[in-house]
Amino acid sequence: MRAPSSTIDEQSIVVGLTEDPLSFIPSQVKLLGDVFSLKIKDTEITVVNDPTAIESIFNDGENYKKKKNESDEQEYLGMMSGICAMFTPEQVTSYTQCMSDAATRSIERIKSLPPNTDIDIFHEMMRLTLEIEIETLYSVSLSDLTSDYPELDLDDVCRDLMLADRVYGFDPVYTGLNECLPPFTPQSGSEAAKSKLLSFVTKVLTTFKKNPKDKTLMDYLVNNMPDEQAVQTALVILGAHHEVAVPAISRAWQLLSENSDIEKRLSSELSSTLGGRPATQADLPNLKYTSMVMCEVRRLYPCVWMVMRWSREEREINNYLIPKDSVVLMSQWVSHYDPRHFAQPLEFIPERWTNESIQAISGVPYFPFSKGIRSCAGEQFAEMQDTLILSTMAQHIKFIMAANQDLSPLARRSNAPQNGILGKVVIK
Repeated sequence: MRAPSSTIDEQSIVVGLTEDPLSFIPSQVKLLGDVFSLKIKDTEITVVNDPTAIESIFNDGENYKKKKNESDEQEYLGMMSGICAMFTPEQVTSYTQCMSDAATRSIERIKSLPPNTDIDIFHEMMRLTLEIEIETLYSVSLSDLTSDYPELDLDDVCRDLMLADRVYGFDPVYTGLNECLPPFTPQSGSEAAKSKLLSFVTKVLTTFKKNPKDKTLMDYLVNNMPDEQAVQTALVILGAHHEVAVPAISRAWQLLSENSDIEKRLSSELSSTLGGRPATQADLPNLKYTSMVMCEVRRLYPCVWMVMRWSREEREINNYLIPKDSVVLMSQWVSHYDPRHFAQPLEFIPERWTNESIQAISGVPYFPFSKGIRSCAGEQFAEMQDTLILSTMAQHIKFIMAANQDLSPLARRSNAPQNGILGKVVIK
């Protein structure tokens, strides 16, 4: 039996997915239920919002794949094999000092501002995480890079990242359905920004070659690819890290500003655990409430709003047929806000992430990094980075968000706010 099919016309489906997906998909789920189908040209898309069905899809990695064609899938997996080597538990653990040091530099930058200075905390988190990426994933010393290129302005790199479309492909609609959709239209300034980003990554690669480090991502790229391809791949990684890392930690400041009781409880844990010093790897098991805060941030603002998989063979989900060579779409934006799984879904409630509550969750209603063998390679990296940044910085600063600003997410990129997150910082 085929899943219920939407009755709206194809053009309306295209417009809904490409222009307003964060409203379109939830509205269709409300109308048609947890499993239904959409069709664009010859491609059938089955939308799945049942957590048990989502779990079965993620667990069936041999059938449900990221790319439509197997050759593209193997090319993708080949690229990921080199990248994943940088995210082993041992490698990620080795990055923690750099993360804490970058958070400390961010505190000092903020403290150096004149009193009552307006700040875009989203941009500051971009700058902070860019510094971390340069020293961890790129294995390049910031001091070496700035010595080689004294004119380099990392704030400009951050602005280019916001202007450049499709650096990584985090627009999940076009990434999964490009062949079915009208030509992608970049935003104004996108191509120029991408050109400048390629120049930046070229500089990083040049500095790395002067001081190469064995068994690193850049070592893998330099020794397995021509320079042009290595630069392009390194830019993909830069975009991926930006999209995963920046929205979550930025939204954490937003949500803490909106919820003073939670901010006070977080401050209490940090004071008793850290006593003002930067957080370290050894502190992570004791930062339980901090971790719960970040889990709840990712529930409300997952870095991407949906994932797609191509079904290689015919399958059955909840008694509905998933055709061969069709797409399965699963939306975090829908599932994370479903009151059947999360009571008071619009509220920021870190306490829902106690160990007991997590054990009671059935299926997969929560998947900010996706799940299964094609989940985000940098999940552990991002979780550790966010916890170390927040726990180090929240001891020394408090963000007070400005009123009446548009914080709606930019669905074509990530859950990043379209215009940043503006406010003032109080030094504790």
